[in-house]
Amino acid sequence: MKFLVFGGTSESRVLSDSLGRGGHSVTLSVATDFGKSLAEENGSVGVVSGKLDVEGMSKLIGDGDYDFVVDATHPYALDATQNIQLACRASSSKYIRLRRPDGDAAAGVAFVPDAIAAAEILEKSDGKALLAIGSSQLEAFTHIKSFADRFYVRLLPMADSIHKAMALGYKQSNLICMQGPFSEDINRAMLKMVQAKFLVTKESGNAGGFAEKVSAAESVGAATIAISRPTPAEKGYLLEELLDLFDTSKKAMEKNSRFFPLFVDLAGKKALVAGAGEIAERRIKTLVSFGAKVLVVSPEATAKVQQAAEQGDIQLVAREYCYGDIAAYKPFIALAATNDRQANHNVMLEAKSMGIPVSVADCREECTFYFPAIAEDGAFIAGVVSKAGDHAGVREMAKTIRGCMGI
Repeated sequence: MKFLVFGGTSESRVLSDSLGRGGHSVTLSVATDFGKSLAEENGSVGVVSGKLDVEGMSKLIGDGDYDFVVDATHPYALDATQNIQLACRASSSKYIRLRRPDGDAAAGVAFVPDAIAAAEILEKSDGKALLAIGSSQLEAFTHIKSFADRFYVRLLPMADSIHKAMALGYKQSNLICMQGPFSEDINRAMLKMVQAKFLVTKESGNAGGFAEKVSAAESVGAATIAISRPTPAEKGYLLEELLDLFDTSKKAMEKNSRFFPLFVDLAGKKALVAGAGEIAERRIKTLVSFGAKVLVVSPEATAKVQQAAEQGDIQLVAREYCYGDIAAYKPFIALAATNDRQANHNVMLEAKSMGIPVSVADCREECTFYFPAIAEDGAFIAGVVSKAGDHAGVREMAKTIRGCMGI
């Protein structure tokens, strides 16, 4: 399979390397040259660097024709995640979020919603602090009296980060430039060196060394102020879960399993479709053309899906899919085509529990039938699927068959 991984985190490098060594084709996209240098330490993946907007991400995704796009960016990089999701929707690509697990519970830690709240605590106190939060939120602390003398900043050894900190007024002598994550001993040594009474960090989870920071601060008598994650209930897969999922996918392909091409009459039969984006739109159109009674469940819908609902061609329920919708509608077939991996998985679980054939747009291993590309003229009809998930190949094969049909 072919993967595009947006990352820069330690987990993104582990994931990319594991997939590459497992025989998959992997491209890792990182924002900085420093991130590229770290990723290129293993030779099993291709690495591209540079900060991308939605347009740039869409082009990268479209040029590669990837089976999966994995968002393995930092849990605090909300803009990056939003842009990746928008780019995937625009290109109808399969989006998967690599979720970092929460850190272990830490007693005595003051959790705050953002850097401004952390700065307010420091403003009401005395003593030096080690700011281990990166460069993006340093400005919040610059209004505090004598901040340049009180605060030491730990940064990645990148010119942009160093220049930003100095431009904000932080002293060069108070910048500690190192690549983490760090052990408890190293954290303890740094806190002792700067005589810190406070450690300000992010709740970066065990992968980001959060536990080691908290333990080190406690051992030297420093108070820990932790900026909470912006999305504490983030959906997605943990690293181990994702590796298991893709390993299962590869094994399924290696078995060269084949689905029998059974043609059935859909006229008057019910079909439930969860999702109403571009992929769902095409499949809804096909189902309607074959006479199915289509119920679409989605909080948002493309203009063509909305138009079909207004014309009475389909029934549209404007909300998220809920477990139980399939049991209530009792469809002949079900399709999961949302941009939410967990929602698609739930559609599959409910359909399979009722013995209803289900097609899952973003995970062929969860399908009990594959939705085909259709080639049809007045006398013949062909349905094309791929045994190995080759979407580009399916499009080309269907195009070739249509050419032979003269359509």
